[in-house]
Amino acid sequence: MRTSYLGALVALCFTLAFSACKRGNDIPVLTVSPSSPVIAATSGNVVAFRILGSSDKSSLSRLTITSKRDNDFTVTVVDTSLSGSAFSWDWEYEVPHAAAAYSTKLTFELYEEDGDRMSARRTLSVSLGATLLTETTGHQLYSRNSAIQGESAFDLEERVPVLYTVDSTRRDIQDNPASASDTQLSRSWISPAGGRMVRFNGFDYANATNVSVRNAFNSGVPLEELSSIAVNDIIIVRLGSLPANVSHYALVRITDILDVDGTADNDRYSFNLKWAVFTE
Repeated sequence: MRTSYLGALVALCFTLAFSACKRGNDIPVLTVSPSSPVIAATSGNVVAFRILGSSDKSSLSRLTITSKRDNDFTVTVVDTSLSGSAFSWDWEYEVPHAAAAYSTKLTFELYEEDGDRMSARRTLSVSLGATLLTETTGHQLYSRNSAIQGESAFDLEERVPVLYTVDSTRRDIQDNPASASDTQLSRSWISPAGGRMVRFNGFDYANATNVSVRNAFNSGVPLEELSSIAVNDIIIVRLGSLPANVSHYALVRITDILDVDGTADNDRYSFNLKWAVFTE
């Protein structure tokens, strides 16, 4: 009786093990490299993945990849159709810029035609390689020849308009008319504070970082005077009159220009502003 009981138990275990193996083969096989569940990444960089999938019983039908950043919404970044019983794909993920360190969970899901699926997860622990810049909007700078608006200069460090009579170290940009009688807006700027300006209309303003602003300025030709300013111009200003170990960059995007015929009183530039400061 004891022998019969043991034999039945062994048979049951074998059956369960076989059934488990069979069920394991009934779902697709998904392999994602790097295999580590947590991957260190730097914002703005690219993380390369190799994705392998196969099925023993059905054709593969679909691969999805979703991302979820901290407590934010889940976003589908890949949703592609598949065919055949196996595939290999090298996929690159650009790590989004941010203003603070964060984590992103990537979920890979592989589907068969009959609906069975397999998933794998990787968490990106993201540190800051560059800081995404914040923006202030609605700034204005008036014509130097306005009889009623004296704020024809702008302090980019404090992000406020100033009178053209204040100390030159505060006048980072200033309207620069050709003559005192000119009623047309000059569309020209100078920097009494000793700053330099680079027009860079191909610059990615929306995704500007401290590093990209500095690199863009250094790749251009810095000017003491900038002319022919127009709506949608992107202007990078490196401020003057600062300590030698401080580099302050202002990123200016012109949003509107008002130039009324016959009078300069309300002529003005409207712009949005981002900034980056480096201390060596």
